[in-house]
Amino acid sequence: MWGDVTPAERLRAIARRSVSDDDLAIEAADALAGFAVEPAHLVVACRRVLAHRRRHGTLWWLCARILAAPDPVAAAREATAMLGADRTASRIAATLPLLDEDEVVAVVGWPPAVDEALAERQDVAAVSVRVDGVDPTSAQRYRRSERAVRIVDQWDPILERIRVLFVAADAVGPDHAVVPEGTGAVVDAFGRVARETWLVGGVGRVLPGRLFEALAVAAPDAEMLSLQRVDRLAGTRGVEPPTEAAKRADCPVAPELLRPLD
Repeated sequence: MWGDVTPAERLRAIARRSVSDDDLAIEAADALAGFAVEPAHLVVACRRVLAHRRRHGTLWWLCARILAAPDPVAAAREATAMLGADRTASRIAATLPLLDEDEVVAVVGWPPAVDEALAERQDVAAVSVRVDGVDPTSAQRYRRSERAVRIVDQWDPILERIRVLFVAADAVGPDHAVVPEGTGAVVDAFGRVARETWLVGGVGRVLPGRLFEALAVAAPDAEMLSLQRVDRLAGTRGVEPPTEAAKRADCPVAPELLRPLD
């Protein structure tokens, strides 16, 4: 597909594409491996791709793992394998409770992990909530299930019957998560209506404190949601209390990423 395109040109194209989080990180891992022979160029490449996608937690996770590894190519392959084996969707599907006849789950936007989970749970009625920071219409064109899912605004009466409110996290730190713009207003309005609010993480979303702080500095306009405002964090290990799951960051703190990106 890429032919004679240089690693730099390929990485530029990847950073500007509109693809799902995991797909973007997987393609970036392969492109970044092309810089492995020149450590200084690898650092520059990582910082440039993050400058294009500042709030993309999985890219921060990927770059930190590659830069801290003695063998960046092996680290890129390992990260790709971990992303491909992410079990977050199956964990959500297995943990979601049975709903009463008039109950729904509400999803801010339409994250891929929730889409895949609900494809396994045809018994669960779901609606997608429109917010300023994410358009669920395009995401639903690629959903796993052929079942129609209503896209609703925040004043729709069906939101008075929420069993679980799903919130997608771009990145998760020790105390806060980066979420789509407008998510906080949905949690304010319906967090008490819903029996539980679940933050959707997954492989590469949970970052150590110093790396999460660097992301927050690089993306000052990103919306932050306190972990105290959610009941569970859904990830590859299962559905857990958010503060417990946030302790399990599985990437190092690469000093090269702590300096401002600008």
